Amino acid sequence: MAASAWKVYHEAKKYLLTADLDLDAGLVRVKLVSGASAAVVSDFTKSAFTSAGTGIPILLSGATKVRTPTNLSIRNSSNSAVVLDFDSVIFTASAALNSILYAVIGVSGGKALAWTKLTSSGVITLTAGSTLTITPNAAVFSITGGTT
Repeated sequence: MAASAWKVYHEAKKYLLTADLDLDAGLVRVKLVSGASAAVVSDFTKSAFTSAGTGIPILLSGATKVRTPTNLSIRNSSNSAVVLDFDSVIFTASAALNSILYAVIGVSGGKALAWTKLTSSGVITLTAGSTLTITPNAAVFSITGGTT
C-alpha cells in the first residue's frame, strides 16, 4: 500500500526557523493515529505532539503506537536542498490495532512536524504480533532556496 507524501505543517516551517522545533536536540518520534482523528491531524493549530488530552492523540495507549526513528539525518542533497531522512520505522502490534490511517512525525512533548495518510482505501488493521513498516521515500521533506 502506498502512503501519501509527507505534508509538513505550515506552522512547523516557522518553528524550524525559530528553533522551537529542534530536530537535533529533541526526541523525534513517529506515531500512528486513527482515521477518526482526520480533523486533528490535518490542522496544525490542534496538533501539539502530545500523547493524551490535547493535540494529536495516539491510536491507543501504549508504546507500540509510538516509535523513535533510527539514523535520523539532516543533510545537504545534491540539488542544494536540506533534507530530513530516517530509516524505516517498524511498528509491532502487541494487541489488535484498528482504524489506523495516519502517521505523524514530531518532537516528544513538543511540536508536530509532518503527517502522511498511510492508505488511500479504508483503514489499516493489525492483529497482535503483526507489523506495519513505514519507509520514507528518499526524504521526508526538503528545504530549498538560497544561494551559496
